Amino acid sequence: MTATAPKTVLVVDDEQLFLRTVADGFATHAQRLNVLTACNGKLAVEILERCDVDLVVTDLKMPEMDGFELIAHMSRNCPHVPVIVMTAFGTGEVETWLEREGVAQFLDKPFDLPDLAKTVFDALDASASGHLEGIYLPTLLQMIEADRKTCTVRVGCRGEVGLLFFNKGEPIDAELGSLQGEPAALAMVGCSQAEIEIQGGRVQRPRRIERSLSELLLEGIRRQDESERARKRRGDEPSAGTIAPGSEPGGVSTESNESKMEVNAMSASETLKELTGIDGFAGAAVYTPTGEPLATLAGDAQHLKEIGVLANNVLLNAQKASVEMGTGRGQQVHVESERAHIFVRCLNEGTDPLKSQPGKAHIHLVLVLKNDSSIGLAKLRVNSVIEKLAEDFRV
Repeated sequence: MTATAPKTVLVVDDEQLFLRTVADGFATHAQRLNVLTACNGKLAVEILERCDVDLVVTDLKMPEMDGFELIAHMSRNCPHVPVIVMTAFGTGEVETWLEREGVAQFLDKPFDLPDLAKTVFDALDASASGHLEGIYLPTLLQMIEADRKTCTVRVGCRGEVGLLFFNKGEPIDAELGSLQGEPAALAMVGCSQAEIEIQGGRVQRPRRIERSLSELLLEGIRRQDESERARKRRGDEPSAGTIAPGSEPGGVSTESNESKMEVNAMSASETLKELTGIDGFAGAAVYTPTGEPLATLAGDAQHLKEIGVLANNVLLNAQKASVEMGTGRGQQVHVESERAHIFVRCLNEGTDPLKSQPGKAHIHLVLVLKNDSSIGLAKLRVNSVIEKLAEDFRV
């Protein structure tokens, strides 16, 4: 296995003692970090011109070239490099300027070295880039929101390539062909089969999206459903942006895969009928962990598809939080609202939280009940049914 190359972090401050302390303190992370130092912005610019730097940590008040000038220079010449600002005199005006320049995080002086280390590693994780396959776009976007990630998401859909811009987990702008802002975002989030790439770094964009991510996703799904219904009325073939039964994300369906998926879905739908015996049953569905629907059984629940996608993400966020709390990966979430109970249950027989393994099953079961239903029976029935469903989607 090839070891991951250490990331290069440039620390800029006019206090030499502080720079030596940081360099010595990060020596224990030498396998993960390569620390460079500069005592002013001018020297930092020289380093940026000759070295590949993954993150800059800078003070604001420095001689020759201060932190403001350094950040402005980076905005013009290396906007992909994230920045952490250390300051002892932050004001509302200063923070507003820094946020406009796409600064990743702030640290108020004085602070402890462990605080700096955590902030550095969090910023490096948040700015990571990569090409993603087999993940459902709405689920990925909700993960970005939950992680408060600042990044650009490159989306290839229906022969076009668009960009979604996120600042601290909030969608702020989008581009797709001649479309900009919310119209571009809605066109992309409604694409059920997309090639996705995350581009880390700072995001310097005007805010042209006012809706929340959840509002965008629900509206995108609604438009996708309307388009699909119109297509069926016309008798057209499925569009390139819609996954036909048996298609794999990013791939092309084959006759054998279609047949297998149809058989699995039919069998799973029969298994889901066991849940209709629960008093107040309103709907149920089975999803992959990346949000791709595998089988649905609609009852009285309206917008079951939208509920399923969002409930699937609630479970993923809960699992992430339970792992961070040291209690292990969560298995079930119960959402009680004014008009419904929503249960989301994970069955993962593998070790990767997002992927199945050969011979293993990994599915999420969503059950929607009316708000006056029997909760105890529902939990028991969900546990029983998901074990049977595993046989339909074992890989």
